[in-house]
Amino acid sequence: MDSKSRSAAGPPSGCGACHQDVTTLLSTRDLQVRYRPVADFVGCGVWGHIASAQGSPSTLLYSPRKLACAARSLGVGAELTRLFFRAALSGYRDAEPTAVLVLSLIDWELDTHDGPLPAILLEELAQSGLTDRRVAILHPGGGDLTPAHLKKQVESLKAAVQHGILAASNSLGCERSELLFWSHVPPQLIVTDPDILASCGHGALGESRFAALLADELRRGRHVVVDGIDSIGELRALHLMGITHGAGDFIGRANASPSQVISAAASKVILESCDCGRQVEPIHHFLDRLHTATPPVTPKTTADEVFAMFETTQDLRAVTVVKDGRPVGVISRYAMVENLARPYRHELFGRKPCTRFMDPDPVVVDVRLSLPELSEVIVEAHPRHLISGFVVTDHGLYLGMGSIQDLMREITQMQLDAARYANPLTGLPGNVPINQHIDDLLQRGEWCVIGYCDLDNFKPFNDVYGYAKGDAVIRLTARILGETCNPDRDFLGHIGGDDFLVIFRSPDWQERCQHALEYFAAAITEFFARDDVERGGYVTDNRKGQLEFHAITSLSIGIVEAVPGMFANHLSIAKVAAEVKKKAKAIAGNSLYVNRRTYQEEAAPSGGETGGTT
Repeated sequence: MDSKSRSAAGPPSGCGACHQDVTTLLSTRDLQVRYRPVADFVGCGVWGHIASAQGSPSTLLYSPRKLACAARSLGVGAELTRLFFRAALSGYRDAEPTAVLVLSLIDWELDTHDGPLPAILLEELAQSGLTDRRVAILHPGGGDLTPAHLKKQVESLKAAVQHGILAASNSLGCERSELLFWSHVPPQLIVTDPDILASCGHGALGESRFAALLADELRRGRHVVVDGIDSIGELRALHLMGITHGAGDFIGRANASPSQVISAAASKVILESCDCGRQVEPIHHFLDRLHTATPPVTPKTTADEVFAMFETTQDLRAVTVVKDGRPVGVISRYAMVENLARPYRHELFGRKPCTRFMDPDPVVVDVRLSLPELSEVIVEAHPRHLISGFVVTDHGLYLGMGSIQDLMREITQMQLDAARYANPLTGLPGNVPINQHIDDLLQRGEWCVIGYCDLDNFKPFNDVYGYAKGDAVIRLTARILGETCNPDRDFLGHIGGDDFLVIFRSPDWQERCQHALEYFAAAITEFFARDDVERGGYVTDNRKGQLEFHAITSLSIGIVEAVPGMFANHLSIAKVAAEVKKKAKAIAGNSLYVNRRTYQEEAAPSGGETGGTT
């Protein structure tokens, strides 16, 4: 975004409320700094942090862009910059001495750079006692600045670099900024815009223009940090491209203090992909046991040699053709035997490369693929692959072959296991498959939301209306929750009794929960006498022989968001989910309670929660 559009997007220069917020912020020094960790994929740790500023959430100037725009219109851009530098450096005192602090001025009005930026930063460095720190200024580049404005900013950043400050560019791929700005102040550091990575998609990342731009920067010898890494797939794709540093929600979320660790899920991926001198427990995937390490051939292997492999190994259904470790095709036993069995085919083609008989478009899957994902790939594949099977790779490198028969056996066994552990009343998966599903998601670094569902006042309902009606209510709850879930993304399990667990991967999980509560509230009244519905409940004798009023049975849902790296396994989630369920049940009526606390590998909680009722 250029400077003109930023100015247009900010608050108007005459906005009295915004000006008052800026004046109050500068007087109270209530500027909030957030630090996002930058991971070192080679050293397997935290390389540094990207620090950004924002106003108080209770003001109109929460975003950095609006805050800086209002400060510019008041003529206090330099004061705001000083306050940001001071707060960021103060919060960085306890960080590792070798860590790099990147001060982000992205989304600030470019006019705030007109002040004596080097002098302000050097003064604050000296005052904080952190003069030996490695500090970088993340600059958006030239944009559409006038020549005079551009010259002033170039001179400002040059002066900072001369005093040991690192220049960091955020304008990867912008030819104008490169020509007019960065050619005068060559950046030592490139930090990419997080929106660029999000628009690429990790499946095609290696072939994108973004990848080519990154390769150019690496060839220039510049230090590259890819920002916006939000998934395990993006991290693995970047590692294959040779990227050594990155940031994003999957690496670690922004915090008020600089975190010394990255997320557990990101750490596992990095440790798997590089030799850090540490021991790590390997992650096992179901395709590890499903594929067979069948010896591959190369494009130069002759047809006679492949034919001999089929003759000597009767169970061999297909052979993978591999070039530079990567599969380029598959030769089916039946296709080759049928072709070479014809007259003179051996004499004509036997000594020629086997690629003549190769299927150049095989089914290739990564070893980390889940069973539902693999099943979807096979269903959509051409029927010919039912015979040849599929190729299994690890980061694109050949591992072995898998057969459709073995896949069907695996699915059948899982169905038998699911039936064995299924709840007899609802037919839903029980505790064992629930725990396995949660552990699988955590191990793969997948985001999910856990919804612990429980019925309120269910026991007295059973006592008054009978167990047959009680079982009917349990089945009703299962049906409502089942209809609430997206069958392609979510998982519903029945823990036992009136307890259910929903594992959401649908982004609209909150709307789905509200729908379930409204649906249940409308449907449950059919199980009560009209008088009880009108009273809102019924009266029974308690254990002491005293009359006690019980409200109409309601549904309570306690929500725990499992961000990658937050929980170690299903046990740590179960502990938090049980606490949140109690909070939900404490709210009268059909209620949804959302946990807002954050955890780091079962660490002490912090933050708050939100609750509601319908």
